[in-house]
Amino acid sequence: MNLLVNFTLLDDGPLGIKLADVICDLIVKGAPLGELDEWVPDPSDPKAPSVKRQRMPREWLDRLDKAIETGAFETLPADRIVEIILQGQR
Repeated sequence: MNLLVNFTLLDDGPLGIKLADVICDLIVKGAPLGELDEWVPDPSDPKAPSVKRQRMPREWLDRLDKAIETGAFETLPADRIVEIILQGQR
């Protein structure tokens, strides 16, 4: 479970802020490209919303984890990290 992503988001320093910006940019730029995964509610759950929703693909979390681990957040600008993740490069 992408612990580096979670711990970095919890950090109120520059890396946590940059990660939050990257995640927002991924959603904003990925949605029009059709890159978000559909989330379908569990029909057996009476409290589940009836509206289909979209979410960030789990692969992006893995790529974000790798970017943090390799130091990309310290060396690359946020827009370049977003571009790399959307292209699927590792």
